[in-house]
Amino acid sequence: MSSLVVSDGEVWFAGQPSADELKAWADDGVKLIVNSRTPEEMAGLGFDPVAACEALGLRYVEMPIGGAHGANPQFTLMLAQLLEETDGKTVMHCRSGTRSAHLYAAYLLHQNPELTDPFGEFGWPLGRDMSLVQALKP
Repeated sequence: MSSLVVSDGEVWFAGQPSADELKAWADDGVKLIVNSRTPEEMAGLGFDPVAACEALGLRYVEMPIGGAHGANPQFTLMLAQLLEETDGKTVMHCRSGTRSAHLYAAYLLHQNPELTDPFGEFGWPLGRDMSLVQALKP
């Protein structure tokens, strides 16, 4: 079963991928994986996503959101730079894709402060918390 939730052109949003999904995504042109899960969540995963991505030639970046990690506005600036320099598709994921979608919504608002519904810009179908988006804005 696919963990993909929605896409915005070259940026895809997903729940936690399996090792097999990482391989399929690499075969489909994905170049960057942005993980918004916390290290505590990742500890019991059952495979090493860093090693899996490295073996597939994927760049893997952790931007943990939630728990003791809270919401770091620097992640929005980092995401802007990563998206600018990545030639290929990007998958942003967490457990369900929701935290990743909030980070992307903060990125969209940072790029265009006039947006009234950043989630609507990419058709996000799940939970929306503008206070989290505001906390992620630089």
